[in-house]
Amino acid sequence: MGGASSTQRQMQELQDALKSKEAEVERLRVLTKALEESKSDGPSKEHHVSPAVRASVLMPMSVDAARSQRSQKHMDLSFQDAAPKLNDANAMKRRVEVSAEIIMTKKVAGYEKVIYPKSEASKELILKVIQQNILFNGLSLGEQTDCVDAFMCVEKDPGVEVITQGDQGDHFYVVQSGTLDILVSLKGNIPIKFGQMVPGMGFGELALLCNTPRAATIKSTTRCVLWALDRIVFRNICTYHESIRHEKAFQFLRGVSVFDKLSSAELTRVAAAMQWEEYNPDTVLLREGEVGDYFYLITSGEVCVSKRDPVTQEDEVLRYLIVGEHFGEMALFKDETRSATCTSTSAVQLLTLAREHFCALLGSLQELMERSEQPQSPSKKNSLALEGRHSIKYAVDVELNDLEIIQTLGSGAFGRVKLVQHRDSHETFALKCLVKSHIVANNLKEHVVNEKRVMMMLDHPFILKLHHTYKDSTYVYFLLELALGGELFTFLRRREKFDEVSARFYIASVVLAFEHMHGKSIAYRDLKPENLILDARGFLKVVDFGLAKVVHDRTWTLCGTPDYLAPEIILNRGHDKAVDYWALGILIYELIAGTVPFYAEDPMQVYSLVLTGNIKFPVYFGRTCVDLIQKLLTQNPVRRIGNLKHGVHDIINHRWFSGYDWEGLLKQKIVPPIVPQLKSNTDASYFERIGEETYEPEPCNWDPEF
Repeated sequence: MGGASSTQRQMQELQDALKSKEAEVERLRVLTKALEESKSDGPSKEHHVSPAVRASVLMPMSVDAARSQRSQKHMDLSFQDAAPKLNDANAMKRRVEVSAEIIMTKKVAGYEKVIYPKSEASKELILKVIQQNILFNGLSLGEQTDCVDAFMCVEKDPGVEVITQGDQGDHFYVVQSGTLDILVSLKGNIPIKFGQMVPGMGFGELALLCNTPRAATIKSTTRCVLWALDRIVFRNICTYHESIRHEKAFQFLRGVSVFDKLSSAELTRVAAAMQWEEYNPDTVLLREGEVGDYFYLITSGEVCVSKRDPVTQEDEVLRYLIVGEHFGEMALFKDETRSATCTSTSAVQLLTLAREHFCALLGSLQELMERSEQPQSPSKKNSLALEGRHSIKYAVDVELNDLEIIQTLGSGAFGRVKLVQHRDSHETFALKCLVKSHIVANNLKEHVVNEKRVMMMLDHPFILKLHHTYKDSTYVYFLLELALGGELFTFLRRREKFDEVSARFYIASVVLAFEHMHGKSIAYRDLKPENLILDARGFLKVVDFGLAKVVHDRTWTLCGTPDYLAPEIILNRGHDKAVDYWALGILIYELIAGTVPFYAEDPMQVYSLVLTGNIKFPVYFGRTCVDLIQKLLTQNPVRRIGNLKHGVHDIINHRWFSGYDWEGLLKQKIVPPIVPQLKSNTDASYFERIGEETYEPEPCNWDPEF
């Protein structure tokens, strides 16, 4: 009887468990259906909710998992039957760029630590949480300590919304005690519970990058104690420590005699290329008789240099090296066996540089040392600034009142682009109209003024020409060259993908545009198919310079489109024009595969994929194409093709472009893959029909130089 009773009890438990699972499956089915219905209504910047909100974005991968992924090869060379496909809801969605406010980050001078008192237990909890988060991955111990100190305590009563879906965020939170519900509203309906936050979890990390809308509401269910880190504080910490590292490396290099002939700009690049390494006491750093190809600089600790006596076979100490001294410099000249053994006598920190990387960056050290003195031009930076303001005049002399609006070509968060015609000459243009009050409200005044300055510096057949600018009490205006062939994005989504021949035509056009921009120290920072349009003949034009900037050293503002962001932008390490070459690699992949290599619906998942760097290539990718993409998607920007000794010419001379008619392209003698069929200079049939505004924005007293 007892056995039968036990069997019945087990059967009942299994049935109950089955019913519970069926109920859970049904609940997920309903949620999935609701989510898909919300997507089908069209993209929404403010209330887009990804499935990742339910779990992964709020519970990021562990440090061990991230390291495990990083330990794999940088690129997955296996070829798959097909690239990952975007679902129908995403197939025609235009991606919106993100941009953090321009912050005057405190670098080496003037940096003040932000410290909020907390117990050792709280510090340990916060440290454990941030070490499991992708945005803190790779931070030094000093950076992590400063971040932990900068978390401030926030207490919430039950029923309080800590963050609200759709609101702009500027804090990352760690839960010390209490519980909170994760609530997501689909299509504006009653919020649905997607999970729960408990002690030891963190949420809202995307706010540390930029002020994007929150994807979910987090509401306290009990009294909670939270720790919050502010975005500006986080970015200042990262900027300060990176600046310290860079300045320290630069100053050490200035004391190395073999680098005497290098200019300050070249030393800066070498400093950025060097790796920071740490070793325990009694570690053999290099051994006598080995072939060496690394140069070492001591930044802390002590190193013993010894040589084996050929008779006694005993190691004889020659000397001790201390902070600021170096060894292995002959490795930068040629392959040569080490003449001595170097061993750490204490914990040491070293800056290391491989000859391979040095030569790719600047060329042979022997050639650099033998070159004649080149006079430096201290006024180069100023001349560029003057060039942007004075040297290139407006292309046409047209008054705003003489323009007649034909129709709207596109719309965005801050204004619209309209097809306009000059009443007297009947010449047509594109008029970009930006709402001044929206620009001011989003702290983007400097972006807009900078856009004008940058465009005034540019004059290239594959870059949309700025003809004139205007302003009134409500708008600032850009009068632009008109390109009626439509967006490359639209053609890509209709065709799903391009063959390599067609993709090469468009990529070559971008490469030539980059050559022009980068020659003027301009980083574009927003490459994607949505910002590439075709003119009436089918030739490509790079458009939208809202995120472009003159960069002579490095800049720190996070901006761009998540799918195209380079690792150094995500990690807030400072960036320059090298980010454009990373984006070029993404663009090549997307044009040929029909989707980006690092795809996820949630931005944090995209960033995680970017930082792990594993790519699967479809079988139809040619080997030379794969090779170029690999060299463009190099994690370290100072080792990325396009950013090396020969600059963009390394890309032009790559095997993927072997035999390509660059001169014919530049002179527009090649027949484009797509030739638009236009009836007149006002034919906007390649653009979606957009209704006109039904309201007039409020006037604004912002008065820029337009």
